[in-house]
Amino acid sequence: MNQALLEALLPVGTQFRYLNVADSTNRVAKDWARDRAPHGACVIAGVQTAGRGRLGRSFYSPEGGLYMSVVLVTDADAGMLTTLAAVSVRRVVQHVLGIDLDIKWVNDLLLSGRKVCGILAEGVMEGGLRQAAVVGIGINVHGAGFPEELTAKAGTLLTAPPPDGTRERLAGGIVTELLNGLPQIPAHMDEYRAHCITLGKTVQYKLGNISAEGQAVGITDTGALLVATPTGTVTLDTGEAWVRMGDGGYL
Repeated sequence: MNQALLEALLPVGTQFRYLNVADSTNRVAKDWARDRAPHGACVIAGVQTAGRGRLGRSFYSPEGGLYMSVVLVTDADAGMLTTLAAVSVRRVVQHVLGIDLDIKWVNDLLLSGRKVCGILAEGVMEGGLRQAAVVGIGINVHGAGFPEELTAKAGTLLTAPPPDGTRERLAGGIVTELLNGLPQIPAHMDEYRAHCITLGKTVQYKLGNISAEGQAVGITDTGALLVATPTGTVTLDTGEAWVRMGDGGYL
């Protein structure tokens, strides 16, 4: 990655750290936040060896992707930050590459039904109090392929390496969108809902030890999914939901 170009494309004064290889950009960014990283500071890596997703899952992070975490000094909760990040990524990918992505509640972006981006928002705690948040974003820009267990689910934005400067433009645009959108929360939610393929669909959901099925009927301004069931509406602000597709399978 061209760090001089990256610095020019990030908001003026943004502090950043670029690592060729990191275990997890969220882990690095959280440590930096504990050392009082400024609002908007970001960590970007060429490869992650221990990338993480929601609920403790791993996130495959080979060369060719964009892996970044942004420190935000804010009271906004994880749902608000995750949905803002999803909208930010979608806007920037459309602007830079002309590609329209779908959003799957709550933290995935899809291209032709395959996951090309995952988001993980985490709080940075000190003395029992949250002092900042870190928003991690992993984008499969291009790559040679995925492990066999991911080939049916994961995809890339591009099938060939992009022109020089593409990842820098994506990174700079995403940080800019996040910082500009943060004071306007929840203004981004109408856009989130408009591009969320989960809404209106039958979903299978898991909340704690409960697994059931219902119809996704709404998303609150805090990012919670509303699922209509025979016994009433369930509010999912944690947990998971899988969308039932036309072939009867779940995405």
